[in-house]
Amino acid sequence: MDRLIKSGNVLHLVMIVLLIQACSFGRRQSELVVPETTRPPINALTATPVLSGQVSSDEAGQKASVVAETPDALIDVSTLSVDFWMNLPVIPEGISDRVRSIYERGLQMGNNPNAFSKVGDCHSTNPYFLADFDLGVEAYHLGEYDYLQPTIDYFNGSFGRASLAAKQGLSTAGVLASLWSDWRQCSSNETPLDCEFRNHHPNFALISLGTNEAYDVKLDPASFEPRLRRIIEHSIDQGVVPILSTKADNDEGDYFINQVTARLAMEYQLPLWNFWRAVQPLPQHGMRSADHLTFAPTKSYTDFSKPEYLEYGMQVRNLTALQMLDMIRREITRAPIEEKLVPTVQPLPTLSIAYQAGETMLSPIDGMRLMHVPAGSFIMGSDTGNPDETPVHAVSLDGYWMDRTEVTNAMYAKFLNAKGNQLEGGTVWLDLNELLVWLSNENGSWQVLPGREDYPVVGVSWYGARAYCEWTGRALPTESQWEYAAKGSAGFRFPWGNKGLDCSYSQFSGCGNRPVPAGSLSKGASPFGVFELAGNVAEWVNDRYAEDYYGQSPLYNPMGPVNGYYRVIRGGDWGSDYIALQTAHRTWAGADKQESNIGFRCALNP
Repeated sequence: MDRLIKSGNVLHLVMIVLLIQACSFGRRQSELVVPETTRPPINALTATPVLSGQVSSDEAGQKASVVAETPDALIDVSTLSVDFWMNLPVIPEGISDRVRSIYERGLQMGNNPNAFSKVGDCHSTNPYFLADFDLGVEAYHLGEYDYLQPTIDYFNGSFGRASLAAKQGLSTAGVLASLWSDWRQCSSNETPLDCEFRNHHPNFALISLGTNEAYDVKLDPASFEPRLRRIIEHSIDQGVVPILSTKADNDEGDYFINQVTARLAMEYQLPLWNFWRAVQPLPQHGMRSADHLTFAPTKSYTDFSKPEYLEYGMQVRNLTALQMLDMIRREITRAPIEEKLVPTVQPLPTLSIAYQAGETMLSPIDGMRLMHVPAGSFIMGSDTGNPDETPVHAVSLDGYWMDRTEVTNAMYAKFLNAKGNQLEGGTVWLDLNELLVWLSNENGSWQVLPGREDYPVVGVSWYGARAYCEWTGRALPTESQWEYAAKGSAGFRFPWGNKGLDCSYSQFSGCGNRPVPAGSLSKGASPFGVFELAGNVAEWVNDRYAEDYYGQSPLYNPMGPVNGYYRVIRGGDWGSDYIALQTAHRTWAGADKQESNIGFRCALNP
């Protein structure tokens, strides 16, 4: 908006100091760029002590009444890098114990577990943000994301609510200032945040702030964190779980707002919806201007029926917000799929050496980088896939290590030079006549076609894959190890989450008619940092195949059927559609099968 100040007009002055009330739809005037030296370091910002209770305007200088202890900040975030948040997932895998305690206190205070409030800027307002989900099934189209319908039903009534803490778009200052309260519904001196919580009694608050104040943050960066901290602590004090969000734009110029938001989420152990990361693969990063999202060419802002609609910022915003609420609902209220599991999943004892997720080791034999997958439990299979993916069932695994990439041509050539191309199961390990096999034996030495060294090896039988893994001191992963490494405990549909397909995440049908170098699609990494678990080449696993095995699979460390000719293949390949790329999808082939779309990776069991 134009920043025009009339002489003596105090109201206009207050508006400018507090916030930009809504996203500008006109051209901005030249904005002052604050030199970097004037911005406090991200880890050096300190907030003044905040009292819990009634929140009132900073500008008015009013004190907040104390009704409970200020919630403690439990995590030391002083060592985090300024860009740590860029690598956080769009949707976290789960919630902390602290979130559960906030939720339970909210129930005791009479908050509604089926209600959430929107607290936010212009990207959190009706009719664009989530509102369609309260208009009936004819107003939205979930497409392949129909598994989210229970969450729409669960939070019915909150999606379309005109939040008193969002209105037409508020800043952190506006959320805390009674000046911006709706006088028809709010008491005198009651802030928009207090008014919303009093009227709606939510157990959750989806907090998405920053776009409306990027310009002001340039002028006064030190004020944003204390205000956001007040909003967080006041929400916790009221038994409302804050769900924080990064924003898509970088209007302030250095991602300062996202850095602060993510750091506070870590500090208070709160769920972070990393919307910024969700839009990075989109054309123009989902933005049609500096601070406006793109809209899909469809009447509904919540139409996910076509993949091309998910190339637009607003569609992805609504989808990922719903996915965030879905994760919260399932984790905190125990979704039916978890309730029906018998027996209840119990965590396994950890190894005496406690490795952490994301730790790596380098194989001295073949140079493969391995990613650690900690001991854990997950839900294996899918209710929406093929019959052999059912019944969904609980699985608990000991910790293990997984090859970060598929085994490459160069690695397999080294193996063949050590062991030879031996005959096993009626065929040699590697079929040189298979298309896309780029290895050859020249005068007794195995060589790789120049330029193809880092491509995944194909044309290898199950026996040839097993022999390679044994040569390195590893083994083919079990089917359950493979699926857990791909979907994590959150049960992602694809390794990178529940977002649809993108050629920067996976090599599949439409992205090219051959594989790409192993490790080149890091954007599609799984929750444990494993690459190309969907597409590129399909992968042999250790298990024999039986269509009905899931009905009799043991809870702990399943190894697959004892007998059977066929072996399981996972992950889909460069010619697959989205069905075969899903983490629960299974296929199979005879152990002597050798194809241009089948490769493998290994696992290490300590």
